[in-house]
Amino acid sequence: MSGVLCIDLGGTKAHVAEVSNNGLGKVHRYDVPAQGSKQAVLAFIERIIVVHLSVQCMGISLGVPSSVRVADGYIIETVNIPNLHSVSLKEWLYSKFGLPVVVHNDANCFTFGEYQYGSHLPCNNLIGITLGTGLGSGVVLNGELYIGSNGFAGEFGSFTYLEGIVEEYTSGQFFKQLGLDGAQEAEKAKLGDTKSKALFNQFGQHLGHAISLILLAFDPDKIVLGGSVTQSYSLFKSSLFSSLSEHSNEMLVSHLCVQPSRLQYAPLLGSFALFINEIPHAKEVLNG
Repeated sequence: MSGVLCIDLGGTKAHVAEVSNNGLGKVHRYDVPAQGSKQAVLAFIERIIVVHLSVQCMGISLGVPSSVRVADGYIIETVNIPNLHSVSLKEWLYSKFGLPVVVHNDANCFTFGEYQYGSHLPCNNLIGITLGTGLGSGVVLNGELYIGSNGFAGEFGSFTYLEGIVEEYTSGQFFKQLGLDGAQEAEKAKLGDTKSKALFNQFGQHLGHAISLILLAFDPDKIVLGGSVTQSYSLFKSSLFSSLSEHSNEMLVSHLCVQPSRLQYAPLLGSFALFINEIPHAKEVLNG
């Protein structure tokens, strides 16, 4: 059966797998040369495709941590891979491999994967938020992924906030800017360290404030959290909802469901679903 080579490119790591209607194949992990030159990052992407592209693959679908002009797969701006910008990735990959290519923001892939394959029914309006190297977001409205006119919809992490932008206070950057390792602080907090627990309370307060703005903008049925920092959800859940209650309408908060993702490799599954949506006759080919 035909499949699609799907790539989840993050600011720290990349996951690669062939995905078909039968599900995920073996998932491979790579460290991303995020601070490398544009040429180095493109060479990395090409290399991992060459290694895993099989004759059964009918195309390539990527999620990238960037604002993307989806029609031609043009990478507009990539904060956490600073030199990967102003490149038509879709056109470049087609010239290399001669296969259909789909390129989306990685958080859009996560959100659409959750919507299509997660346990969220009935749910027509869903927001996905990834808490990792940065904060990424995707928006599904009335069952359709909403990307906006220029591909920037859902870039909540870039909202102005306090002395910077939202993602500086609601992602791994919150800990990094303090010279701390978020995973280590989580372990200390779970063991009862007062200072570490206070840090996660602050984190939850910032995230709750950010989500309060999202509630007013979109009034979703559910918000799903993904990314490495979400593994510590129990440490900031209470302060998140406390902050939400402080900054949002009580009725909105009482009807809102916020939950960590339970779907493994949601961005890869979302890349596959978006490929099916956007490539003519993909369903027929993938169904054999």
